[in-house]
Amino acid sequence: MVEKFDIEIYKKTNYGFDNYTKEDGTLISMIDFDSLKGGVLKEMPPKPSFKTIYKEFYPNGNIKKKEIFIGERTKIDTSEYYDQDGNVEKVEENKKFGKVKPEDVLKFLESKKIINISNGSGRYDKDGRPTFEIQFDENKQEYIVTIIEGKANTEPWDDIGEPVAFLPLIYKMDGKTGKIEELK
Repeated sequence: MVEKFDIEIYKKTNYGFDNYTKEDGTLISMIDFDSLKGGVLKEMPPKPSFKTIYKEFYPNGNIKKKEIFIGERTKIDTSEYYDQDGNVEKVEENKKFGKVKPEDVLKFLESKKIINISNGSGRYDKDGRPTFEIQFDENKQEYIVTIIEGKANTEPWDDIGEPVAFLPLIYKMDGKTGKIEELK
């Protein structure tokens, strides 16, 4: 049976204005549906997961695609792409990774005291924004790991607006060796 867009959950989110937490702890956010364009939603499984599930739906409510991410940009596990009749093409995303897996990147972030893998804390800051970003470059076999508020801002202030308190800290992690280099 083909997954359908859940109109009842959409209503419970005040038609996309609010988030909704399912009974199993999964957080539904960024949900929208248009009878001409179709729908979209983002699911975040309960802690300690660091995955995000992104889904798109056809105007008839049938699922169009399902992708699982670590961070917001690196696809993991199995992506599913459906035609309008519900036929699915699956893409195994984990084949692209070398010796170093996304779990190793999470361990690195834990070593930097950004997240806690065992209890799932640290994924978002107090304002609900991501604390890190992971981007995998398949061609170079490397991860770019950004800690959003990685270092205090000591840059000179130009008197135009309020300076940000923190600047990103960016690392490059070799996908074959695990060697980590801070980027300036």
